[in-house]
Amino acid sequence: MKRRLRKEEEEQDNNDRWLISYSDFLTLMFTFFAALYALSSVDKEKIGKFSRSLQLVFNVIELPMQELDDYQKKVTGELKGVISNVEGVNVKSDPRGVVITLSNDTAFVSGSADIKEGMLSPIEALADTLNRNPGRIVIEGHTDNVPLSGGRYKSNWELATARASSVLHVFIKKGIDPKRIIIAGYGEYRPVDTNSTAEGRARNRRVEIVFAPSSTK
Repeated sequence: MKRRLRKEEEEQDNNDRWLISYSDFLTLMFTFFAALYALSSVDKEKIGKFSRSLQLVFNVIELPMQELDDYQKKVTGELKGVISNVEGVNVKSDPRGVVITLSNDTAFVSGSADIKEGMLSPIEALADTLNRNPGRIVIEGHTDNVPLSGGRYKSNWELATARASSVLHVFIKKGIDPKRIIIAGYGEYRPVDTNSTAEGRARNRRVEIVFAPSSTK
C-alpha cells in the first residue's frame, strides 16, 4: 500500500513539472518586451555622446557622412581654383576622395622622374592647399604598357614609383606631415584607357594624388 501511494505521489510531481518551463517562458517573454521598450525610448543625446566617445577612442568614423561630403566638395573647389589655368592637371571627386591627376607628359621629363620646371609651382600650390586640410594623401604612379628601353629605370613599375616619390618629396618640403602620405607604383596595371592608341597611352601615363578627408591629421 505504501509503495502504491509513493508511486502516485511521484506521478503527481512529474505532471506538475511543466509549470516550471511555462514560468521560464513567461519570464523570457517579459524580458524580451522590456528590452524592446527600452530600445524604443533611448535617449538620443546619450547615444550621441556614446557615439562621439567611440569615435575618439577607436577613430572608426572621423566625420559624419554629410559633413564629410561637404568637406570633400570644399577641398575639391579649393584645388580646382589652384590649378584652374594649369594644363595637364585635373581635379575630380569620386568615392575614393578628391583625385588630382597629373599628366606624366606634362609634369615629367620623358623617361625620367624629374618634375618639369613649369610644373613645380602648381604642385607646390597643391601641396599648400592639402597641408591646410586634414586627411590622408595617397600618391599613385601609373604608366602605359610600352616597355622601357635603356635609361635609369628597368621597368615601368620602377618609373611609376619614382615619379610618385618625386611628388612626395615636394609635398614634404612644403611642410606636409610624412605620416599623412602613402606612395604606390602601379606601373601599367591600372590603366584608365586603352593602350592600343597614342591618346589612350597618354591618358594612362599619369600620377594620381588621392586625398581622403578626415577630421584629424
